[in-house]
Amino acid sequence: MKKRPTFYPPIQVSHWYYRLARPLVWGGITRYYNITGLDGFRHLPQAGTPTIFIGNHQNGMMDPMPFCAFVPQQIHWLTRADVFWNPVARHLLWGFNQIPVYRQRDRVDLIRERNDIIFDACVDRMHAGAAMGIFPEGNHNPFPSLRAIKGGLAEMLARASRRHPELRSIQLVPLGMDYEHYVDCRRRFRVRAGEAIPFADLLLEDGSIDKPALNARVREAFRRIMVDLQPETAQTYLHPALRAHRTTEMSESAWKEHTARLARWESRWNNDEAWTEGVKRAYDEWHKAWVQSGSPGRPEAWGKNPTEIRSPRSWAAWLKPLSMLANLPSYPAQMLVNYCVKKTTKNAEFVPTMRLGFGVVIFPLSWLVFSLLAGLFAPLGSGWLTAGFVWLWGVAGSRFFAWSTTQEHDRRDASDGRSLWHDDSNGALRQAWTVYLESVNN
Repeated sequence: MKKRPTFYPPIQVSHWYYRLARPLVWGGITRYYNITGLDGFRHLPQAGTPTIFIGNHQNGMMDPMPFCAFVPQQIHWLTRADVFWNPVARHLLWGFNQIPVYRQRDRVDLIRERNDIIFDACVDRMHAGAAMGIFPEGNHNPFPSLRAIKGGLAEMLARASRRHPELRSIQLVPLGMDYEHYVDCRRRFRVRAGEAIPFADLLLEDGSIDKPALNARVREAFRRIMVDLQPETAQTYLHPALRAHRTTEMSESAWKEHTARLARWESRWNNDEAWTEGVKRAYDEWHKAWVQSGSPGRPEAWGKNPTEIRSPRSWAAWLKPLSMLANLPSYPAQMLVNYCVKKTTKNAEFVPTMRLGFGVVIFPLSWLVFSLLAGLFAPLGSGWLTAGFVWLWGVAGSRFFAWSTTQEHDRRDASDGRSLWHDDSNGALRQAWTVYLESVNN
């Protein structure tokens, strides 16, 4: 076993490092994704209330970013201990409310005792009014479904109740993240917050907690706020129909109807063999027709019927020269971010994470460098004015470029939708798609 220091996390509720980082994260995630809604955020507790925010985990390290960007409280996270070995990194991580947790692969002695110190520190931070962030699934998978709930959340709640009995009133708040596309820039993204999950009645006399009952409540709470396509055997066959419903664009009222629809699909898949076999046959015929057609369209572009074709945006094609000009101060940063991502990861699941991570640092620095250079070489007496103009050009131009990218996505989707529903050359694909949707919604 390696000799490594034992960490004693400071008891803090907030830190100014985190406060400085929040606008950068907000700017990065709102530039990368098209945020279509923050539903149910009225359920969020007041700042200073001991809270555990739990989220579904589908998009790697990107998933914690909405917590930081959109939740008013500063969130505290457990992070692998090996990144704390370096003193400089450790100082920064303390400032971002990160807490080390030891894993078997770290090969250090007394792991259980070390982690007891860590978990007690987490509880003490919550007792002081901090908010923890946890992904109860324990790992991530890029697919809209909820996996098994691990035991870490139950252990944290039980420990908190034993160490500070008043923490039996911890607010356990679920956040559901809904990605239209995990990797592509400027695809739609929606976050839904649910009501706090009660758990005090599940605490047992021996200080433990009824894990199966807690996990059942957590699962039910998640299913009210996230896309949970079940069972696993149905996911391949029902996923295109799910995408056609465009969940990231649903109002809160439409979303409630959709959760009922998902429950109905699951029930029929498990209990209606004739319906299941019909869906499988229709899916196979549609998929065959889709491959043969060579159509680049997406189910999100097609929708469920011709009335759901996106609004034509022919003017979006004319935005490209203007958007390129607007993005000029950001273009070198964009190229550098792409290079860093290419050198750092080959796993597509981590591309958005790396793009955002590098981007929140590189983009502001590049704007600063360009603005300072512009001010330095500006005509006498106009240096600060020129520098300020270039900085605003970088910030506003980057935003305009992101917006124009969204318009281009929708223009292409509108074109693909018209092609499917109105182009006679796609008649076979249109027929197969219609039959498939009818079989699912029958």
